[in-house]
Amino acid sequence: MEESGKNLSDRGVYLRGTGVIGWPLASLLLLLKSRFGGFRVFVEPFRLQKSEIPQLLSLSEKGAELVDDGENGVREYFPHWVFKQEALDRSQVLCDSSPPGIAEKRIGEYETSEYDRIRLFIAQGSEHKFGPQFLYPESAPRSEADLPRFLHVSTCNTHTLAGILRPFYEEKPSELLSVLEEADFFVIRRDADMAKNDPHVTGPLLVLPESESGTHHGRLLNEVYEPLGFRLKISSSSITINSPYMHLIRFRVRLKKEIAREKILQRIATDPFLSVTELISTNSIFSSGRDRGLYGRIFSHAVFPTNALEVQGKEVRGYAATPGDSNVHISTLYAVYRGLGFVWGSEVEAFLSAIVLRSV
Repeated sequence: MEESGKNLSDRGVYLRGTGVIGWPLASLLLLLKSRFGGFRVFVEPFRLQKSEIPQLLSLSEKGAELVDDGENGVREYFPHWVFKQEALDRSQVLCDSSPPGIAEKRIGEYETSEYDRIRLFIAQGSEHKFGPQFLYPESAPRSEADLPRFLHVSTCNTHTLAGILRPFYEEKPSELLSVLEEADFFVIRRDADMAKNDPHVTGPLLVLPESESGTHHGRLLNEVYEPLGFRLKISSSSITINSPYMHLIRFRVRLKKEIAREKILQRIATDPFLSVTELISTNSIFSSGRDRGLYGRIFSHAVFPTNALEVQGKEVRGYAATPGDSNVHISTLYAVYRGLGFVWGSEVEAFLSAIVLRSV
């Protein structure tokens, strides 16, 4: 796992935020740490509330080192903790899993001398100004060279859009240029995360188009492909509905030549980060993940209801559900490994693909 000549004594990952993204990310890092070793996991909660003590206690019991930043109150509730600067001095990668918009506002802070030892800053989700987009496995070739110091792991729906197109090529995403005529996506967004006290919309709410290609969803997907040297003809539209469970994407793909439905299903089945289901409602899919998935999550990029997949000659239509609280984590873990200077080998990938709930 380790690149030659590296000293692991102070190799650490610093996590900020322990919500619906941060807690499972920390748990997965601790799982990797227990299996492969080689790094430490520091966790900084934001203004700790008593209600958050159980989830932080679970991380501490798994081996996380809790960070007191002087204001968050960690030392008031936990006998063992470390100062923020001590943790930063022993870390090389920082993952900011704070609510949307906060990581972008911290860019100036991260450029100060306090964070000089951090080689890679990672933000997940809607932090578009934080750095270039990153999505594994599509963006993996970029990581063979040096990664930028600031990296933005793509949104959950961008992961699902990429997952929808992945069964249409054999090996490299650039093969889509010779396969795909056009793709249109209709993103049906859930409005609130069930773990938060967010208000619901009262009815379908339009997400307005921003360009000729429609809403931002298609643009973000092409921003994943552009560093690989190509763009696709993609259009997208979106509404937000009053559901707390999962986003759902309706897709229509026009190909340059016909493809058999069995071929698509075979490629979905052999992709380690895609899932299938016989269920036809997002609440049932979500509930299945909660009941059977590791930490109650699905972790795949997309969940395909196979009975809804239609293939008519060169046109393919279907649905894919977005595991919005977990499908960014494999990409984040890959970036963390690269930032730490570790080799992402077949053993690590096999270990992580095993946590994906492939049949939902």
